[in-house]
Amino acid sequence: MAYTVLPPSCKLAPCARTTWGLLLKIITALAVGLALVVALPGISAQAQNQHSFVSSFGNDANACTLAAPCRHLQAALAATISGGEIAILDTAGYNGGTTVTISHAVSIVNPGGFEAAIAPPSGGNGIVINAGTNDTVSLRGLSIDGAGVGTTGIQFNSGTSLTVENCVIRHMAGDGIDFLSTTATSALSVSNLLVADNSGSGVLLRPTGSATAVFNRVELGNNGGHGILVNGFNSTGANTINATVSESVAAGNGNAGFFSASQSGNAPTSITLFHSVAANNNVGVAANGSGAILLLANSTVTGNTSGWFQVSSGIVASYGDNYIDGNAGNTGSLTPYNKQ
Repeated sequence: MAYTVLPPSCKLAPCARTTWGLLLKIITALAVGLALVVALPGISAQAQNQHSFVSSFGNDANACTLAAPCRHLQAALAATISGGEIAILDTAGYNGGTTVTISHAVSIVNPGGFEAAIAPPSGGNGIVINAGTNDTVSLRGLSIDGAGVGTTGIQFNSGTSLTVENCVIRHMAGDGIDFLSTTATSALSVSNLLVADNSGSGVLLRPTGSATAVFNRVELGNNGGHGILVNGFNSTGANTINATVSESVAAGNGNAGFFSASQSGNAPTSITLFHSVAANNNVGVAANGSGAILLLANSTVTGNTSGWFQVSSGIVASYGDNYIDGNAGNTGSLTPYNKQ
């Protein structure tokens, strides 16, 4: 048995108290250290990723890393920091039958050209974006199919911008993309998109503030409503809503291929259509209401029930370099627009 040896110069009781105090400090330090060791794995498990991954063989209990991917996008969103990226590793459905809700800046990318499917629930949306005022959201390579029961493919409620690239949105009971941003100033950028066979419009732009939109190489086919509708009715006259469309086709839509709409007291709206086609729609191109403008440049309008539709002080203007023929009729007079 070991004993504490007390120095000859000290009395028993004080030195014993000192020794026991030292032992208590050592024991306390060891306990704190053990507690930290136990806590560290929990801290690591809660850490978020700059780059997260989802896969058909993933598990939502994983850390969403490349070595341990998650199964669904919602789990990966929870594991990804604001401004981070989620990469899709293979072909699968990635929403698990629920709406994918995005609440912070993020990029969701399908870099391998896989079938990254989103199947909206019945009566629900595929993707809903409720991001912060300064948050940017980017979606690339997604296939959203509503099967006739999903309401909207992508609904953008808030954020500074949305970029949609190389995506397909089909068979929605409502609209393909509904951009109804409540942010004071926001932007939509769409390229290489097929939005077709939806009961509503292909793309609906109707923010409460000011907005800009750019569409490049977009196909809008056989939608029950409009191909692209830019609508100023939700916004005040202090704002503006402007869209530019290039190298795009609106064909077979139940209403207008491209439609700019506003009225006095609401945000002026404009669509500039360049090197694009409006064919076989109920109306090819339209501007309805004071402050609504649609400008045609080097584009084709053909095979529509009405080639152009210009009413209630709306203006459909032409640079004079367009190809407009084969339409059953027109409404209003086409306004010449001088080149600058």
